[in-house]
Amino acid sequence: MTITFNTFAPRARAGAARRRSASLRHVAAALLLAFAPLLGFTTTAARACACGCSVFDVGGGLLPQEDDHGGRVFFQYWSQDQTRNYIGSSRAPSNLLSDKEIKTTWYSAGFSYNFNRDWGVMALVPYSNRSLTTDTGGPLGVATFDSRSFGDLEIMAMYTGFFNDMSTGVIFGLKLPTGAYNSPGLDRDNQIGTGSTDLIVGGFHRGLLSGDNAWQYYSNVTARIPFLYKSAVDPQGFFDGNAGVVQSYRPGYQVDGAVGIIYNNWYHVLGFDKITPLAQIIVSHRDHDTGTGSDPLNSGFDRVMVSPGIEFTKVLDEANHRVFKFYVDVEVPIYYRANAANNQGNDGQLVAPYLLKMVSSYNF
Repeated sequence: MTITFNTFAPRARAGAARRRSASLRHVAAALLLAFAPLLGFTTTAARACACGCSVFDVGGGLLPQEDDHGGRVFFQYWSQDQTRNYIGSSRAPSNLLSDKEIKTTWYSAGFSYNFNRDWGVMALVPYSNRSLTTDTGGPLGVATFDSRSFGDLEIMAMYTGFFNDMSTGVIFGLKLPTGAYNSPGLDRDNQIGTGSTDLIVGGFHRGLLSGDNAWQYYSNVTARIPFLYKSAVDPQGFFDGNAGVVQSYRPGYQVDGAVGIIYNNWYHVLGFDKITPLAQIIVSHRDHDTGTGSDPLNSGFDRVMVSPGIEFTKVLDEANHRVFKFYVDVEVPIYYRANAANNQGNDGQLVAPYLLKMVSSYNF
């Protein structure tokens, strides 16, 4: 029997644990910048997703450019459909996991403004539509729980004053617990909001691979470090069988890094002023969740993805720096290692076969 529930105040989170002039020196520096966090940096979870939604914050589509001026408004669309159960680095039978599918789309609106070539600010407001299909283990059988709501607000500052071309920068800011984290039918690792306040830190670097500026490389990394947490009532009694008990939840830290190569010399094609194709590798690490409302045995992962992408640029008013850009990429995992251990009948994590990212922006 399949039953669908609709709840439009709280949120769902993607987890699937338990219910749920370029020199080689510069290139090496770029690689180090992107992957150093994976070698020992301690940081935290992304926009309330055990599925690792913060991965959308790295890679192409959002890096500042040398010709950026003033303000920018942007809209992002992210999508993933988690349907494959993984134990360790291998695909596992779906009957080992009560969760059957977690489908999520994010719609995020943002604004950034560069006060000068050194300093800028950015704010991002996400909205999510998520559905969790799971075997409840009771008379309801297999049920689908839907949730739609705003997510956790992000406010960040950016410093790009290291070089005149703005090729290197750092970001720092906060993710605030504005998203709901007590949606009916969903345990904490499947909620859209983490209930935590996170410190966001990161950096980026780009440079030349050819003297004519046709080939460039870039790298960036983002880490989220939660330091304040909120407990919540567990209305279903997911973890101890007793409904109404207040449970703590501390999301695991997450670090995401990307390294890519772009072709920057394709002008006046198909009515656009420039089309920029790229290829990138994205690496993520997420630690176990902890707390009485968590599933530490089936949370946390390591992931490597390959991602082709392309950006379209149209100059609307060159004199006043009015520029429209549209970016899209597909991110396909080529390696995945999911923390997984039998925990009251649940073993594994749901993994998406691919992730889709689109960003449209208007510079003014």
